[in-house]
Amino acid sequence: MTKVSPRKKIVVAVDTSDYAEQVMKAAYDVAENLNADVEIVTVIETVEFASEGELDVGQIEAEEKEVAEYQKKLIDTCFSGSTLLVESAILHGNPAKKICEFANRTNASIVVIGTRGFGKLQSKLLGSVSEKVIKNCHCSVLMVRK
Repeated sequence: MTKVSPRKKIVVAVDTSDYAEQVMKAAYDVAENLNADVEIVTVIETVEFASEGELDVGQIEAEEKEVAEYQKKLIDTCFSGSTLLVESAILHGNPAKKICEFANRTNASIVVIGTRGFGKLQSKLLGSVSEKVIKNCHCSVLMVRK
């Protein structure tokens, strides 16, 4: 009996910047070459220990709507005509942590993420999401430079 291996899956972490399209184009190339399913994920940063009264639900819903529309635009632009399975998700919390958890949960082969190319000092002060993803993800990470 031949064992059928599961399809490869890539996770593409994007935000709503113009740079996200460049990340998606790189992800498209990787997905086509691997014949992989694609999971597009955007994390809306929230404070993990905030109580419900401290969260502005209306603002979060508006941001989710904006993100969903932007993800659809990216999919339509970058995966038009593709036969690959492309799905999207919106998560809440610490971006690096949520991206790594999502990649692990979906058994991703690779995570594709952008980097804005901050200098060493700026990265140390601000903390780089892509750097944290590289250090904490169980799978390979492709960093797309601006």
